[in-house]
Amino acid sequence: MKVMKYFVLASLLCLSACGDDNDNKNNETPQNLAELTVDASEISIAQGDTRTVKITSGNGEYEVTSANEEVVTAEVDGDIVTLTAVEGHNNAQGVVYVKDKYYQRAKILVNTAAEFDLKLNKTLFTLYSQVEGADEAFVKIYTGNGGYSLEVIDENNCIEVDQSTLEDSESFTVKGIAQGNAEVKITDRKGKEAFVNLNVIAPKQITTDADEKGVLINANQGSQQVKILSGNGEYKILDAGDTKVVRLELYGNVVTVTGRKAGETSFTLTDAKGQVSQPIQVKIAPDKRWCMNLGRDYAVWTHFGEMTGEGVEALKAATNDFKLKKMTWELTCRIDNTYWLQTIMGKEGYFILRGGDDGEKGKEGGNQWKVIDLVGTGDKLQLRTGHNAIKLGEWMHLALVVDCDVAQSNPSEKYKLYINGSRVAWGEIKRNDLNFSEIDLCAGNDGGKVSIGKASDNNRFLGGAVLEARIWSVCRTEAQLKANAWDFVEENPEGLLGRWDFSAGAPVAYIEDGTDSDHELLMHVCKYDSFNATEFPMSRFEEAPIVVPFK
Repeated sequence: MKVMKYFVLASLLCLSACGDDNDNKNNETPQNLAELTVDASEISIAQGDTRTVKITSGNGEYEVTSANEEVVTAEVDGDIVTLTAVEGHNNAQGVVYVKDKYYQRAKILVNTAAEFDLKLNKTLFTLYSQVEGADEAFVKIYTGNGGYSLEVIDENNCIEVDQSTLEDSESFTVKGIAQGNAEVKITDRKGKEAFVNLNVIAPKQITTDADEKGVLINANQGSQQVKILSGNGEYKILDAGDTKVVRLELYGNVVTVTGRKAGETSFTLTDAKGQVSQPIQVKIAPDKRWCMNLGRDYAVWTHFGEMTGEGVEALKAATNDFKLKKMTWELTCRIDNTYWLQTIMGKEGYFILRGGDDGEKGKEGGNQWKVIDLVGTGDKLQLRTGHNAIKLGEWMHLALVVDCDVAQSNPSEKYKLYINGSRVAWGEIKRNDLNFSEIDLCAGNDGGKVSIGKASDNNRFLGGAVLEARIWSVCRTEAQLKANAWDFVEENPEGLLGRWDFSAGAPVAYIEDGTDSDHELLMHVCKYDSFNATEFPMSRFEEAPIVVPFK
């Protein structure tokens, strides 16, 4: 009998333990438990009036309990708690508790009275019209007696009042829309009054000295300054317009507009108050075509490792990091004097077009036979034209078309030279001990630069002027070369890696890339004895012929 009692007792203990485990499991707190919060932990309600409180965070299944139902009653619908102050003794106080499904609680202290003074969160505002974040005032009724109405005194028509939330949440919003002062009068059902005074400041409009006439620049890379005449400080470029047509630089209240190529665009400014200027029209319209007379004093260079733009990575992938199987170089130039090894265009110590090697270094009169040489690494490739390929003082269009898929044994077809659109035969194959399977545009001496009018020993001057240069990743045809020799007229050209029009027409330290694509590569100006950037003076620009000077 005693054994049976112990057995029953043990069974009851087990059942009790299991029951406790189940209860704990059902009430288990989740890892993403949200804190229970409300948007008002204390509120004042006139007796007989109703107010609402919003549950701003919690876990659902809300319940409300009034600890003093003779003072305040409470109901909940979703996340809205409705509180009603019971008419009775003046200046009574009650507490309402809110609970969620995980038994978290929030407390609301409720003050009730037969009559309250009408009080607001704030009664004086300064607004800035048209300035986002500073043009609105939120007015909240802290205490009052319900039944609110508004009266707007606004002789300047400087505000707009949104009272759509006045009844439900006892608040309203005022927006400043123009310069002036206004007042809003609030009245409750007990006749209590309160006033909100508003001072609205309208920011100054942004104006510039180019608003009426715009900006006209008569050179591809000319510059003009635009002065900001009025506004609210902290100016910024909002819309830069077509960045292929202009570059913009803003310092203080001055915008420097620099042309990049002929065309039209516009730009806008903004300021500390969010104001936006009218579009400022810009027109780049060169009235002359210029060339750069490099002489023996200046040169230009570029490096394909400096290429920028959204399309660079795709271009690198397509060209194996600028290692070209097929290539075309073009240069429109005028050679006025001959020099020993004068650099026409290329990559020193790797692959270069230059003048002949006779004459004294650095002295005018070298390359007396006026030949053009194509030379490869270590002089293992040496091809030379016949005499008088260079016509001193005359414009010419040079093009070198390279097809690395052609066999080494056929250098005349592997490396084709054109002058003014016509094929020029190599007069002498001096050496052909090097087979280029590709041309690496980032290889060579001088840090891998492509240069015109300069090489490493500072004595290889061009001795003339340049008008335009182009580099392609394709073999251009004779017809294409002829059609675009003096004026580039082709639309949507395939394989154009870089194009430089030396008709800047203004003092510049670089020449813009004119490929008009999603990549760009600047051509830098330097002196004959250094690759450091220098400004090319306006005095060294010359007017280029308007008509094609060669056939």
